[in-house]
Parts: sequence; structure tokens; C-alpha cells
Amino acid sequence: MRYPPDQKAKARASLLKAGLTSMKAAGFNGIGVDGLAAAAGATSGAFYSNFANKEEMLKAIVDAAVGEPFLSASESATTKAELRSLLKKLIADYISDHHVADPANGCVMPALSADVARASTRTRKSYERRISAMAERIADGLDGPRADRLRRAWSIISLMVGAVTIARAMSSSAAQSEVVASARKTANHLVSAPVKRKPVA
Repeated sequence: MRYPPDQKAKARASLLKAGLTSMKAAGFNGIGVDGLAAAAGATSGAFYSNFANKEEMLKAIVDAAVGEPFLSASESATTKAELRSLLKKLIADYISDHHVADPANGCVMPALSADVARASTRTRKSYERRISAMAERIADGLDGPRADRLRRAWSIISLMVGAVTIARAMSSSAAQSEVVASARKTANHLVSAPVKRKPVA
């Protein structure tokens, strides 16, 4: 029986999409190959025909999802003002109570960064490449000297990921909201143009 030439690519995409959602919700160690395959409506054999093992899927998730959808959306931004508008929207959506409450549909970084830290050098290099590209693109939307913009970009990313990670670990919704509100305020402050200091007489 012949299969369409793009069937393998479609099967891989389906497995990757289901795996992304499942791993964000359960963590890398919280779900096995059988569960990942079942989430995509596939068999374990289909999983292994597309990924050598779970870490191969983790690397594919990193390659596809770290920095998204911001990186893709920012490709259409032709001015700094447009890019900054996208950045402000990212911060508002990311550092939010609804993102804290919904890991499965949220960003991969708060959910899987700790798992990537324990993964192979190859997977960590993919993560570093993607998150560095995100930092560079955020810096493009800020004002000031490039070194300062990049410093602030890394601070914004750290606030985003850290705030969501910490808030998810808390049991009180009030405490979660306090973390979110504080981090969002600081992140927005970092987006603002740096204050020019008057020379000392």
C-alpha cells in the first residue's frame, strides 16, 4: 500500500504538536513514549519511526517552540515602534494569571527549561540558540546603547520565565497574582527608554 509522500512529515508534526502539549503539562519525566504517542492518536512504533527517543522529541520541541510566537510574529515588524508594541503585548500575555494557570497551552520555557538543563549538550545548544535569538530580537525593540539593550532584554526574559515558574509553584492564587503583577511592572519598566542622567557639575 502506497502512502502520500508527505505522510511521514504530517505524522511527525502531529506527534510533535501532541508531545509539546503533553510535556508542558506533565513535564519530561511525567509522560512516557506510549502516552506521547497516544496523545497524537499514534502508536509507539510511529513515535520511534520519527524520534529516536524522548530526548529527540524534546530537542525538536525546543527547536520549534522556544521564543515562539514572538520570534515569528516579530519578522513582520519593520519599525522599532512595531517591534516594541509586539514586545509589550508579549509581556502582557506572558506574565499573566491565565498563563500561570494553563501550562499545557503556555510557553515551553517555564515548563521544560529544567528538563533541558539535564539534557544533552546538543539539546542545550538548541535552547541557547533559540533563546539568544529571542533576546537579540527583544533588544532590537529597545532604546539605548546595544549592550544595555541586550542586558535589559535578558532581564525581561528572566522575569517572564521566572515569574511564571515561581507563581506556578505557589498554592495561593493571591500570592501568584502578586508575583505576576510585580514582575510585569518591572518588565514594562525595562522596556521604557533608559533615563538620561545629567552630567554632574
